Amino acid sequence: MKKKLISGVMVLTTVAFLTQPLNVLADDINGMESQKKKLQEQKSSVEGNIGQKNSEMESLEAESQDVAASLEKVSKEIEATNKKLKEQQAKVVTEEGKVKQLKADIADLKEEIKQRKGVLDNRARAIQTNGSGQSYLNVLLQAEDFADFFGRASLVTEIVNADQEIMKKQKEDQDLLKKMQDTSEKKLAELNQLATQITVIKNNLESQKAEQDDLLLTLATKKDKTNQEKAVLEAQKANLSKEEQQVAANLTAAYAEEQHKKEMAAKQAAEAKRKASSRQTTSSASAPSQPSQGSSYSAPASSGGMFIKPAAGILTSGFSERTNPVTGQYESHKGQDIAAGGTVPVFAAASGTVVFSGFGASGSGYGGYGYVVEIDHGNGYQTLYGHMRAGSLSVVAGQKVMQGQNIGIMGSTGQSTGQHLHFEIHKNGVPVNPAPYL
Repeated sequence: MKKKLISGVMVLTTVAFLTQPLNVLADDINGMESQKKKLQEQKSSVEGNIGQKNSEMESLEAESQDVAASLEKVSKEIEATNKKLKEQQAKVVTEEGKVKQLKADIADLKEEIKQRKGVLDNRARAIQTNGSGQSYLNVLLQAEDFADFFGRASLVTEIVNADQEIMKKQKEDQDLLKKMQDTSEKKLAELNQLATQITVIKNNLESQKAEQDDLLLTLATKKDKTNQEKAVLEAQKANLSKEEQQVAANLTAAYAEEQHKKEMAAKQAAEAKRKASSRQTTSSASAPSQPSQGSSYSAPASSGGMFIKPAAGILTSGFSERTNPVTGQYESHKGQDIAAGGTVPVFAAASGTVVFSGFGASGSGYGGYGYVVEIDHGNGYQTLYGHMRAGSLSVVAGQKVMQGQNIGIMGSTGQSTGQHLHFEIHKNGVPVNPAPYL
């Protein structure tokens, strides 16, 4: 009974000791999850702001197009108005020439009227416009005989008729003078007034054009500012995305480490329980039997070297010079080939950071390796895992991985003649024989 109690205490103590790091790791994971959520919220906010800037840009662009159309219309109106004003100014110049000539004619007519008026004033100031007057009567009464009277009457008649003709011409010229003055001045005034109206219209149109030009400049400034603000937001989004990817990669690594530690804790707890049970059953120590793995594969245990064997299987080709089975060329084989049938998981040979995870395209530095993963372990060491199954890669570049963490499944992609894993170890960028390190 005492032995059972002691064994139970040992098992509980072992479990408690192993679960302490898991609790710390869980706190780290919770912190990273919180950080990831915060980054996603910030990114969502930035994306919303970017959408708003896009809407502002669309609105500004539409407004700019409207202003440009209005500016084009005003410019055409100004052009048409300038043409009208030019024509009207030409008419004014022509009419001013006519007015100048008319003024000269008016001056001549005034002089003629003035001279004619002098003749009338000197001839018969008291004569009425119908030709009767006392002076003409005296002339007739002074006739000596009938013949003299008849002669005097004819002369008076001629004088009266001449005076009446002069007065008639005088009146006609005065009326013509007034009409010429009124007509010319009125027409010139109308032309000048129309020219002034056109000038006013032109001024208003040019003012509108200046306003549209200023508005276009303002809109262009707003668009530049909005573009700059959008560029800043895009940069923020890119940085947040990068941080989010890094946190996601760290989370993946942390979850993998947590799972690995849970599995290790469970194995060690089971081992402790088995040993305690063994001590209760017999005092003689017998070799404990290993748990059955069935047809599944687990990460190989470390044999004391820096790296563990990355996959189950047999060594079919080592680090040596050989004829390439695909190309037929004699060349250096820079790693080990490990072959096995079925679904064979590939594990990280040591903890580190994933440098590359994907298909080795020609010219990428991984050509011929098919689906390949490269891990940097620090201190100048890297490992490479080639020919893995398409779609089986479980890690991404930038992700931290633990020793023994699954990174993919053995396959036959790239330059391969059958299912196997090509495994390399590099030291300071130079491939070295993996055998001494495993």
